[in-house]
Amino acid sequence: MPENRDLSCRCGATRWSVAANAPGCHVECYCADCQSFARHLRADDLWLDPDGGTESFHTLPRHVRFTAGQENLRALRLGPKGLIRWYAGCCDTPVANTLATPRLPFVGLVLRPGQAGFGPLVTKANTGAARRPVRGFGKGRAIAGLLLRAAGARLTGRHRPSPFFDAAGAPTVTPRILTLAERNAARPPKAP
Repeated sequence: MPENRDLSCRCGATRWSVAANAPGCHVECYCADCQSFARHLRADDLWLDPDGGTESFHTLPRHVRFTAGQENLRALRLGPKGLIRWYAGCCDTPVANTLATPRLPFVGLVLRPGQAGFGPLVTKANTGAARRPVRGFGKGRAIAGLLLRAAGARLTGRHRPSPFFDAAGAPTVTPRILTLAERNAARPPKAP
């Protein structure tokens, strides 16, 4: 088994890795917000599957390490609440999603459709916004896994470090909140 699972942005200037033994869950989300993130970055052609799904690997932030270009890391939020969506500013490549605070340690690393090395796809969630009908499954399993990993990390003190939050719990990059016009422009068309 490889030592790490390596990922990179489109241009190669920003690279990060996930420990090979990092526990996690390979999921695909079809929600309008995940689609909007990719569309805002003009990355939907590479990062969304034909049905509008975004694959991600849910794990603990402590298992993620930037190996090059961490200074390119940028963050946005689709509105004043919700996830922080991290991307490589050098070429607008989606990197990850986190909660707004590190109190519940979680990162969803955005993967290319069909990305190998992250185990089988165990969840298809929020399929109501898919471009065509998709059968959802496993959402409860993904949520339970996230909560169990996070609780275990908090109880054992393994919820730190995080490349996305500093020691005081602030994001390492101040997220830019999209304007309503920007968010609406990035929204996917309504599903049939």
